[in-house]
Parts: sequence; C-alpha cells; structure tokens
Amino acid sequence: MQKALMAAREILLLRHAEKPDRSESGPGLTPEGHEDAQSLTLRGWQRAGALAVLLAPNRLSASRLPSPDRIYASAFREGGGHSRRPEQTVQPLAQKLGLVVDLTWALHQEEAFAAALAVSTGTALVCWQRQGLPALASTYRPEDWNWPDDRYDVIWSLRRDGQNRAWHFSQYYQAVLSGDSELPFNLPG
Repeated sequence: MQKALMAAREILLLRHAEKPDRSESGPGLTPEGHEDAQSLTLRGWQRAGALAVLLAPNRLSASRLPSPDRIYASAFREGGGHSRRPEQTVQPLAQKLGLVVDLTWALHQEEAFAAALAVSTGTALVCWQRQGLPALASTYRPEDWNWPDDRYDVIWSLRRDGQNRAWHFSQYYQAVLSGDSELPFNLPG
C-alpha cells in the first residue's frame, strides 16, 4: 500500500508592522496609548487592523491569501526579541480568528523554529523581526534572502504539497494602507 502524502502546508512570513524609527513616524504606542519604544506606531496599529481584515475569512473581501491555522510571533524577552511589535501586529488577527499567538520562539532561534515549523501541516503565519526573516526563509530554500529595512507591506509565502517536496516561494503585496508599494523585493530567482 502506498503511503499517503501529507496535506499541503504553507508558511506565511510577515515582518512586524511599522516601528518608531524616523521622526515623522511618531512614537511607539501600547494598546492603551502609552508611549513605548518597543511598540508599534500609529501606522503600525493601522496595519495590524488591516491585516486582520486581509487574512481572516470575510464574505465582503476575497483575499488571495489563506487564513492561518496557527499564528506565531517573535517573543519579547531577554536575549531574544527586543520588541513587542511582532505580537502586536498579529494580535488583532488572532482575536478575529479565535486563536492564541504562539510566543514559544524568539529572535535568534530561527533555525530550531524553522525545523519545528517544517513538519507541521496546514497554514502557519509567522510574524518576526526583519533581521530574522531571511534566516527563516533560507531554511526552506537556501538562497541569499534579504528583507529591506523600509518595507512592511509584503508577505512571503513558502508552500509545498506533501512531505519531501520542494518549497515554492511567492511574494504578496498587502496593499492595505496608502503608500504601500506594489514593487517586489529584489530577491534571488
């Protein structure tokens, strides 16, 4: 008897939303509106809300992206993630889907996290810090990845059909806020 192929799996990689890095971006703000350098800016909170609409099933908008079964974010903790932004970015989506954001992993644990993620099924959304996203992606497709410092408006998709199959890469433009680009990253291949 032939062994059945594992279900299709997709990993969506997302950079956290906007951070306070320029004088015109404004301060980081907690959900309660208090200034916090490790939190999203006002535009970042707008993006987080818009992503919840984009990625959650909604009869009024037909997204070309799958809705995630699981949501992971880089954890804010000593020796790892140095911001609350990844969790804040996906929290509105998690609430809308009735999911809990998994904070098991943090920045600098990309290799171990990617190995654990690769054996899962369904669709996983990973919200991470920019500097760790290339390491996550290269685990599945060993190429010279780069996430530009000024881009918050793209989602990388790595998808494969069945176990032992190659991962296929796609880029999606969020196009949820004014000023979002429709130009792809300059990536290998």
